[in-house]
Amino acid sequence: MNSTGKRQVNSLVFYLYKAHGWWLVNEWYPLVVDLSEQAAKGALRPVHFRLTLKKYVGELLAKIEAMADLPDRPRLIAELSSACAFLSGRELRWATFAKQGRSLSCTSNRSPSDSIVSLGQLMALGPAINVFYGHGAALPARKFCALCWRYVLGAGKHCREHRVPAVGTTGQSSQARDGYWFGRKLSPQFNDHIRALSSQARKEKLRSQWREAIEIVRVAPWLERYRPHVWQFVIERVGRPGGAFMLPTLIRALDDHSLEIGEMREQRADFHRDLVDDLTAVFDLLLRAEAWLGAAAERRDNWGGGRAGAGRPAKAAASFRQL
Repeated sequence: MNSTGKRQVNSLVFYLYKAHGWWLVNEWYPLVVDLSEQAAKGALRPVHFRLTLKKYVGELLAKIEAMADLPDRPRLIAELSSACAFLSGRELRWATFAKQGRSLSCTSNRSPSDSIVSLGQLMALGPAINVFYGHGAALPARKFCALCWRYVLGAGKHCREHRVPAVGTTGQSSQARDGYWFGRKLSPQFNDHIRALSSQARKEKLRSQWREAIEIVRVAPWLERYRPHVWQFVIERVGRPGGAFMLPTLIRALDDHSLEIGEMREQRADFHRDLVDDLTAVFDLLLRAEAWLGAAAERRDNWGGGRAGAGRPAKAAASFRQL
């Protein structure tokens, strides 16, 4: 490592210690160096964070297993083995790292458990390392499409489904695809549904229920009860998702921008990986999608002969039958 790299690592160590109360022990300094070098090149992702931690935790575990006279050796082996088992999980999110880290760092006994406490604290600091290297500010601006639930990255008000049609187009193809004109006409009903679902979420504390459903892996029953239109929408497109891939599958199915290519497609994929860790944003995505799909179903029920009052009045129809 050159002098610039050493200064960066030392600055990072000081930042984690000063700003986040990280407890530095010598065993993890090489780990921080590795994480620092990765973050200097590009934003850390949970998958890279997991693999790097697993490598160094495994190496420390092997060393301790070879030290027969080390005080508190059985406890250290048990704690590090538990950490290795956790880090063998494939679909881990920043929030999951933080939760596991808190369970490891809550012990009050110091030496020789310093390394366990320090590791637990470090597990929660992946996003902080990204912020230190400026990656937090580099994420593209994100906002919802003005006419639906999909995210718009960067400039513009509408997703690709709901962009204003080019001059001279009839709008019929967009109407068939729930395009711009359909979205414009649906907007009042859509906003009414958003207000109703937001009110329900506050009264029934659905945000906390949503987080609990994630933690206990009961997402499907929650969606079936509170977001039935979304659940049906996802099933029709990708089947019944489940297990560790539930959230990524939901996000990709709902925030689908299949027409994006090249750099825009890569940016969208990166955004989806970050969105998995933002349960508040995913909750808002589900709420808007449920509102739009529910409003669209209502509107379609009123099309043609399905609308209220459609067909001949009863009296006129009876007279017609008598002729």
